[in-house]
Amino acid sequence: MISTYLFDLDDTIIDTSVYARMYHELITEIVVNLNISEIDLQKEITKLKQETGKEKVDTYDLCEKLNCTEVYYKVLEKYVKHTYTLKTPAVPMIFKKIKANKKQIGIISASQERTIQLFLDRFNLAEYVDYIESGNKTTVLFWIQLEKKIMLDKNTTLVIDDSDEILQVAEHAGYQVLNVKNIKDLEKFEY
Repeated sequence: MISTYLFDLDDTIIDTSVYARMYHELITEIVVNLNISEIDLQKEITKLKQETGKEKVDTYDLCEKLNCTEVYYKVLEKYVKHTYTLKTPAVPMIFKKIKANKKQIGIISASQERTIQLFLDRFNLAEYVDYIESGNKTTVLFWIQLEKKIMLDKNTTLVIDDSDEILQVAEHAGYQVLNVKNIKDLEKFEY
């Protein structure tokens, strides 16, 4: 029987297209707030891409590097307020059922804790969540540390995510897993 449900945030609970929608406004705000040219900003973006090895720059990482995370959150808060649907519309009902049966809910994400909290507050989900953990879920170390920090019983913990890679790592670390594509299966569980 499952006693703890660990939900991913991005593309499990929320639709990450919100980050793409806010990109151009964020870039404009960075240029204005930091009083730098678009060319200089593009150089910073290129540098960050080279450092991370990613094709696309994570806008939070960019703002952190430029020491302007408050600009990031100013823009994100605006877009969160104008986000009206969840990626998985059944989440509020599922959270209510889980909590009604006195089980725990955790949010585990690569997103920053403040970002997670913004979305939880926006969709009135915070009251159901027992803990939030931000980190690199692609490493077994994340799962080992999570188990120790929160005192989880891996045998009764279910990880719900949209990433096959992350689910494989969690399963390898000893957790039960469910791909969000199969979230309807969650309704079959005895909460």
